[in-house]
Amino acid sequence: MEQVPLNADNLAFAVNMASALHAISTFGDSGPAFDWEYCSNAMRRTIGAPDYYFMLARDETGYVGAVCGRVIPFYFSPRMLGVEEAWYVREGTKYRASVAIHLMDGFVNWCLDTKQAVMVQSGDVAGVRSVGVDALYRHMGFTR
Repeated sequence: MEQVPLNADNLAFAVNMASALHAISTFGDSGPAFDWEYCSNAMRRTIGAPDYYFMLARDETGYVGAVCGRVIPFYFSPRMLGVEEAWYVREGTKYRASVAIHLMDGFVNWCLDTKQAVMVQSGDVAGVRSVGVDALYRHMGFTR
């Protein structure tokens, strides 16, 4: 498995994964409809942004997962907070949990080590396989 930053060449793959994540989430049931053009433009704006992280996982079959998020100052302090916005690995991916953990580790390390964030907040808001996702978060040291 290789991690590759979001770029113009893999943008369509990233939007496709975002669409798949949206479809299996509570957003797909009760949220606004997925807008391919809007999502593409939102992702395009993050390419090269110094406070935004977007990494895709690629194996021998192609792009299989992604994680993205940002660092922002806390509302009450200038210290930085890492905020994960999306984390997804396609169902059926070989070593899916391991791929997911490697993606999240990269994001957490970027937040803490590169951006000196004092904590990282998970983005577990989509209601996707909540028990399994919660187990992965807990395995990685996240708490409620």
